[in-house]
Amino acid sequence: MIQKYRHTIVIALVLTLQCSLRAQHFNYEFEYLGFFDNREYFNPLVNDQTMAGSRVSAAAGYAFDENNRMMAGASYLYEFGSKGEWIAPDVIAYYQGNRKHLGIIIGAFPRTGKIELPLTLFTDTFAYYRPITEGILLQFSKPNFSHNLWIDWTGRQSYEKQESFLLGFSGKYQHGIFIWQHHFIMTHLAHTKNTNAGEHIRDNAGFILLPGLNLTQYTRLDSLTLSAGLLGSYDRLRNVYDFRVPWGFYAEAGAVFRGFGLQGTLYMGESQVITSGEGFYKSDRYLRADAFYGVSKPHLQAKVQCSLHVVPGVVDVSMSLVIRASIQGLFGSYQRN
Repeated sequence: MIQKYRHTIVIALVLTLQCSLRAQHFNYEFEYLGFFDNREYFNPLVNDQTMAGSRVSAAAGYAFDENNRMMAGASYLYEFGSKGEWIAPDVIAYYQGNRKHLGIIIGAFPRTGKIELPLTLFTDTFAYYRPITEGILLQFSKPNFSHNLWIDWTGRQSYEKQESFLLGFSGKYQHGIFIWQHHFIMTHLAHTKNTNAGEHIRDNAGFILLPGLNLTQYTRLDSLTLSAGLLGSYDRLRNVYDFRVPWGFYAEAGAVFRGFGLQGTLYMGESQVITSGEGFYKSDRYLRADAFYGVSKPHLQAKVQCSLHVVPGVVDVSMSLVIRASIQGLFGSYQRN
């Protein structure tokens, strides 16, 4: 019987394979990040430093269809002036899937464009030195509303290393000129396996509730936004001190015209200790003013910026240049004419 229908079976298998291959592609992604960031700080809240380097990231993978793919690669940072000081590359290995308004990424994946929080909660040095999230990201997106939830495993417990992770979520909504943002990030630092180390578990988190207005349509500017809300946090070092929950007023204003922009941030309230964020918010009053010029194209984003940081009795300055170039596409496709 099999012999009789062998030609039919072979033809059916070939057609099935051909249809399957038509929908599948091999993908590639390549990104370059260059940064020069000079921070002239003369206050007890934040360390002054100069950071400069180049990061190259490359990944290749397989797209089963338009909604499912897997990628693998590496990201390597070379800090200027560090010849002979080998820094291990970061691994990229993840699966990404989408269905209607829902998306999931699991594995070690680049954070850029996927997880974005205010500097208050998530300092920009993460983009330089730890751009890969190792965990899970869940995303819900609609035209006027988006929300995500993610976990980033930052320390696997050993006799030398403490168990640690970051957990966070962000939501954004827009209706007419009204805009709303809320952001939350938690850092959990636990013990090593060395139970005699005298360690203490630390729970630390920060959050922002930020309503605002997008007034761009009433101006000739490319962008004009005003927001004001609440910044809060909590911090506990178990068996040392209980929860500390400071609050304060937080506001942002930004305007952009033909690439030139001004951004202002104001905080007034109790001293904040958010271990993943900027240290300036340890002050009960903080004003930041940024002047910048940026270029944004499909394969190139560049920004040069000068910032003033004002806390009681001190005015500090920082300057930065950041360039990000990327390419992506197909290096092999079984699509046939």
